[in-house]
Formats: sequence, structure tokens, C-alpha cells
Amino acid sequence: MKELRKKNDAYCRELASRPENRVARKGYENGVSNTPMYTLCMERRGTPTFETYEVRQDEKRRAERRARGEIVPEFR
Repeated sequence: MKELRKKNDAYCRELASRPENRVARKGYENGVSNTPMYTLCMERRGTPTFETYEVRQDEKRRAERRARGEIVPEFR
């Protein structure tokens, strides 16, 4: 798994930092690396980043609490 993560990290980091994929930001003449593209690339290749994994776990916990009736959805 470590080898796969290293390989995917190198590939996705290179992909997100290519000039055509950079995101324009004020103050950065050449743009900045495309973080959302990196995160999505890692996820699609089977090695999600820690932040993505953490968000998924939170969503699962919320869904479980909703199923048990601890969280009642609001209707407006």
C-alpha cells in the first residue's frame, strides 16, 4: 500500500502542478497547484488523502446516527 501511495502521490502531484492545470490566484504570476485535482486523482486511484478519508468517516457516522433516530432532519 505504501508503494502504491508513493506512486500515486508522484503521479497526481505532477498532474496537478502542470502549467495547464494550475489555478490562477491573485499575487501568483504562474498560478498555484490544483489541490482539488490532486485530491480527486488520489481518491480515484484508490489511495485517498487523510482529509478525504476523515470526511468520509464523518459522513458515515452521521448516516448511522440518522438511521438510529438520533438526528432528525429539519423540514422547512
